[in-house]
Amino acid sequence: MSSKRSETAALVKKQRSNAGSNASKGYSRRTASSGMEQSVFRFKDVNFVVGSGKKQRNLLSDITGKVRYGHVLAVMGPSGAGKTTLISALTLDAFYGKPSGKVTLNGVKLTDSVFKQHCYVMKQHDKHWPYLTCRETLQYAAELYNVSAKKDIPLVVEEIIQKMGLSVCSETRCARLSGGQQRRLSIGVALLKQPTLLFLDEPTSGLDAAAAENIMQEIVRVAKEERLIIMCSIHQPSTKVYNGFDEVMILSKGREAFSGPIKTAPTYFDSIGYPIPEQMNPAEHFLDLVNSDFSSPEEVDRILNEWEETNPNRAGSVHGTDNDDDGQKGIAAGLHRNPCTDMMIMFRRHARLIVRDPVLYVGRCIIILVTNVVFGFVYWSARVQEQAQAPNKHFINIWFAGVATNMGVVAVYALNDEFKSILRESKNGMVSPMSYVIAKSVMVLPVIYLTSLFALIIPGFVIQQFPWSSIVPGTLLWSALFFCFENLAECLAVWIDDPIIGMLQFMNFWFMCFLFSGNFLNSEIMYWPFELFYHILPFSYYLRSATYTYLHDIEWDKCVGGPSAGQPICVPSGDPTEVLNSMTFIYSVVDAEDHYLRDIIVILGIAGVFKIVYLIGVFYKTRRVAAIK
Repeated sequence: MSSKRSETAALVKKQRSNAGSNASKGYSRRTASSGMEQSVFRFKDVNFVVGSGKKQRNLLSDITGKVRYGHVLAVMGPSGAGKTTLISALTLDAFYGKPSGKVTLNGVKLTDSVFKQHCYVMKQHDKHWPYLTCRETLQYAAELYNVSAKKDIPLVVEEIIQKMGLSVCSETRCARLSGGQQRRLSIGVALLKQPTLLFLDEPTSGLDAAAAENIMQEIVRVAKEERLIIMCSIHQPSTKVYNGFDEVMILSKGREAFSGPIKTAPTYFDSIGYPIPEQMNPAEHFLDLVNSDFSSPEEVDRILNEWEETNPNRAGSVHGTDNDDDGQKGIAAGLHRNPCTDMMIMFRRHARLIVRDPVLYVGRCIIILVTNVVFGFVYWSARVQEQAQAPNKHFINIWFAGVATNMGVVAVYALNDEFKSILRESKNGMVSPMSYVIAKSVMVLPVIYLTSLFALIIPGFVIQQFPWSSIVPGTLLWSALFFCFENLAECLAVWIDDPIIGMLQFMNFWFMCFLFSGNFLNSEIMYWPFELFYHILPFSYYLRSATYTYLHDIEWDKCVGGPSAGQPICVPSGDPTEVLNSMTFIYSVVDAEDHYLRDIIVILGIAGVFKIVYLIGVFYKTRRVAAIK
């Protein structure tokens, strides 16, 4: 172990861009951060307004501060004070209101591009890939952030695992991690990026006292040794954790009660008549003062007003004045990333997720197989080549495709959860939307065709004795329909934030496809605009070509006596074309002519429309920012 740690230390030292940093204990720094070791983060007169007119409320009012490199600013306050709102506003992520003010990094306005290159935000609620292990999560993050040469990445990952206390769960899947372990894993991923500016929203949430203390000590150490700027919201730190911070900002009712070095806070509150009782945690004392649950609202307002009157120029409350030249100016250019390399990493990661995730693909393959086998046996009598079974042969195609596509509703939920993870990674500059879309789309195509084999080989070609000559066109047609519904699921998962609502919309679409398939109602007698649904929904095109594909080469038995109630199809010659023509009188969607190529193109065209809408949603949401006006 000592040998491994010495190798890690050597690696870190080799890759550090700032020669004055202490490389023996730090993490490897990417070359993208060179020139950003003396940065200053400023925010001035930050306001956040929700509602309008008489219902308008200020959740933040003129919040101002500044943090230099190597310092940690703790934002404290009771529940509802505005801590998370401030972090959301400063990270350009507060979409539920109107943020305003001035936010800069080294004098440059904080934009989405600057954020992705030089910043990282760790949200209050952890979000990891549930079917990746702790080590795999860090491994892929390290590769995507390009923290080191590929051969050295395992050393860097092992160092993070050791420092975050994740050794006991390093090979455990994220879905099985405790809340505290997930929190430590989130911090580990954040530290891998080595950002210039790191936002942490409640980093000790879910941690016990010992773990919280160790993690915060590590965060403070990294800030000083790596010259990072760290701003974190924290609810009620212990005395030891509190004393580790450099500056503190105390909020209440969306206003500042104090902002400055922690060593000056006791003096300030003593000067306004609120000294710290002996042997009391300073953080608890300050929070009790500004919490209207423990102090009267009038008393809290007096403390807030006192700070405003005492510090009219609050921009310099942390370090000097707002315009002092205490750091570098400008933003260093970001590291150029190879799109092909990113895409290959995404291929590997999502291939592993596809294999492991029992819900999204593997599980559905098995369920579709079992369900269609059941239908195959239910329609056992339809396997013979008798004209009386022609309608049943048509209906078995409906069930083989209809039930399978209906199961796409679970994909809406799974893909919604997946996209939320991608949003976080994109926000923090880990992945590019293009790499994700290409990797995911290419990986899914063979999986969809494999699903068609599960759906049709045993149930259709073995049990129902479909002609083996139709296996290729039949499975391709089924894959095209399934692909169409998968694209719909992706589209709904991206555009609708609530997965339950998205699932309901998927079911509505599927039901409309079933209703307007032409199997129950002749499209010619549908009232406008209902007839339009017959032409723009994919089910009718599938049923027409599926029935033709499986029935047009069957050698039917000869029938005598003509059609009857017990046998609606009765063609004396048994000619397949005449049998299909007879079925057309019962099911308007059936056609004796071959429309296979046109139908599959139309189905793929509908799928393409869904894919385009999905792509628009991905690129819109991954680039959307709540810009501060």
